Amino acid sequence: MFLVAFDFDHTIIDANSDIHVNKLFPSDEERLIAEKNCSQISSWTTRMQEIFHQLHKFNINETDYTNNMQEIPLTSGFSHLINYLYSLENSHLIIISDSNLVFINTILKHNHLDHMFKDIFTNPAYFSKDDQRLIIEPYGQQTCPTCPSNMCKREIIEKYARTKFSEEIRILFIGDGHNDVCAANSLKKGDLICARSGYRMAKELKQQQQLGEKKFQADFFEWNDGKEIEDFIKNNWLHKF
Repeated sequence: MFLVAFDFDHTIIDANSDIHVNKLFPSDEERLIAEKNCSQISSWTTRMQEIFHQLHKFNINETDYTNNMQEIPLTSGFSHLINYLYSLENSHLIIISDSNLVFINTILKHNHLDHMFKDIFTNPAYFSKDDQRLIIEPYGQQTCPTCPSNMCKREIIEKYARTKFSEEIRILFIGDGHNDVCAANSLKKGDLICARSGYRMAKELKQQQQLGEKKFQADFFEWNDGKEIEDFIKNNWLHKF
């Protein structure tokens, strides 16, 4: 049995879903005003709630959000990669993302991938019954002094592996950003880190190695698309089981 943990933005999809909703503002001027109003908000989740509040003033509704999310392309090769990993007998796929449940579910269903993931860990989100405003809530974390209070992916992976599986499992972690580094550093020998080339996760992990401060014990692979990950798994990782 092995656990595959995917990030979502700039990993499964080739964009940031939170940034993509800026296209819903009726003009660049209105978008800039909203961004200025949010500029002093340090919490990303709180900032997004304010963005959704501003969009609600322009009568942006669930259908608008759905259409906006469906415009976002999957990262090249990721549909095939996810289908391949899902097909493996001992695989268990999850998503851990600082996006939100409405966006992720919409995109997965649109691309016929929703049934392939056992669990999704992200910020809860829903449309309020009274005025159909999009509401987002922070996922939260309790143990990590370095990650934002909103989410620690290491905490999620460690708890999930401990409570879901009776035996020791191997972990494949696929991501791109700074908030993926903590989880990557916690992985053990035999696990696999797949970091998107040119993005912060790969840069920070390589910098650790260059400075002699490497914290992770897992194998490391730098990717540009899903096919590269799939080929590496087939040729360099699965045979180690």
